[in-house]
Amino acid sequence: MNVCIDVQDVSFTYEDAPEPALHHVSLQVHEGEFLAVLGHNGSGKSTLAKLLNALYLPTEGHITVCGMDTQSDENLWKIRQKAGMIFQNPDNQLVATVVREDVAFGLENLGVPREEMIPRIDAALQAVGMSQFAEAAPHMLSGGQKQRIAIAGILAMQPSVIIADESTAMLDPSGRREVIDTATKLCREQGITVVLITHHMEECVGADRVIVLSNGAVVADGAPKQVFPQVDLLQKEGLTAPVTVRLLDALRAHGMDVPIDALTVSDCADAVAAALKK
Repeated sequence: MNVCIDVQDVSFTYEDAPEPALHHVSLQVHEGEFLAVLGHNGSGKSTLAKLLNALYLPTEGHITVCGMDTQSDENLWKIRQKAGMIFQNPDNQLVATVVREDVAFGLENLGVPREEMIPRIDAALQAVGMSQFAEAAPHMLSGGQKQRIAIAGILAMQPSVIIADESTAMLDPSGRREVIDTATKLCREQGITVVLITHHMEECVGADRVIVLSNGAVVADGAPKQVFPQVDLLQKEGLTAPVTVRLLDALRAHGMDVPIDALTVSDCADAVAAALKK
């Protein structure tokens, strides 16, 4: 599998900050991978997101996105076209009074001809399940729907990567589910690489890989079934393991023979039922 994002020994220090926000971070993201980046406030996860989109440039080290070095000025807009970012507040991403026009905004900036724009807008709205709202006013939509419109605007530009920087933080559980389901669908069905920055553990259960950041360094990297059972580590980092993991961990502490890596509710229920039959 080809490497889509390559982070090599990257550090980043904010101006006048006493300590770096990231310390010698190295990681690779492969094409079509769903990577979740977890960490408490101040762990460096949002800094990493902005570095991947070339909004920030490394103080040390190098990042390449789709083969392009983020520190090369001539690559700047190409990188942002290939790696679209969804931000935390959906209202800050909406620029038009009609959904269709909002999705068209990025294409207009790229100078895409009108005849090419229309099918790309329609396809993007269909991909995120928002075709029926094409003529709606964005401010009348729910938070989850607004984020799906933001994703459609990125999709219309035909990206290789979607970076979601705490994009569900301001949404209710239903809205969060909408956004995560949409990102997962795009990854699985269209092969778009997804980098999800979050502190909601449940959002990461379906990811291919999870990275935990702490004080600007990677402290865990692996599949969810490898990372989430590390309950002590997660607690130390101020993260709460998914409720399924916590339940299984408590049952194991009381002597029940259950696995601790049954992450979904159905898998957890099956594991408990199987243990009770023994």
